[in-house]
Amino acid sequence: MTGRAVGLLMAIAITAADLQAQGAITPARVDDSGWVHEPCLPDSVDSFFWTRYDLRGIRIRIPNGVKHIKNPSLDELHFRLGQATMRLRVHLDASRMFAEVYTPQNTRKHCFGDIGGLMAEAISLGGGSWFGFAARWPDADRGEWLTAVIRGGRLAEVTLLRRTLFTLVFPDERR
Repeated sequence: MTGRAVGLLMAIAITAADLQAQGAITPARVDDSGWVHEPCLPDSVDSFFWTRYDLRGIRIRIPNGVKHIKNPSLDELHFRLGQATMRLRVHLDASRMFAEVYTPQNTRKHCFGDIGGLMAEAISLGGGSWFGFAARWPDADRGEWLTAVIRGGRLAEVTLLRRTLFTLVFPDERR
């Protein structure tokens, strides 16, 4: 064998090894529907370039493709992504908003877990052609609640809006 042939074989072997190694370290695809079966499943996002919104001392980051819907209430924020909507409310009665969607015919799964750094009660929602997510966080000091309700016809849109809840920063957590 000539030196050139040996060099070619070595290059092929190194390339094949690189391809195998790349396949071995390629991350597995994330199942976007996992939260439907486990509503408190943690999620994380790189929200550095997302727009920040404040709701009575609570901060949330929202991707630029999500439209902020103007609302006259200082207690609420509304957003739209395609067919999906998200409503956030901080108020003494915000827990009722959660109770309105927490019905046997709508609820898939229920849990208590850490969402946005605080314990929350969460549910996955849905019917045949729609998906949803709702969560509520109590404020024991003031007796208020933060409630989020997300609904939409496309799982990917609802999933993206749900991910924004993991960017929540509550007033006591600010540095």
